[in-house]
Amino acid sequence: MLSRQFASVLVGLVIPFAAVLGVIPFISKMGSTVLGFPILYFWVFLWFPLTTVCLCISWHFFDRHAYEDGFDEGGDQ
Repeated sequence: MLSRQFASVLVGLVIPFAAVLGVIPFISKMGSTVLGFPILYFWVFLWFPLTTVCLCISWHFFDRHAYEDGFDEGGDQ
């Protein structure tokens, strides 16, 4: 069970955190643009929806079973 929790945290939190903060020092020195935006802004704003996708994947593969086991079809416990 601990490995499922670790995997859930890794996919849902660590990957987006590392992707944003780990890459910023490298791309902040670039002067290029993407769709007219500086690459740093594009990268940070790109990770808003990607973080949501990571959280959805984390819930779907690692945490969904905990909610399905505890509720019946009516939504009551």
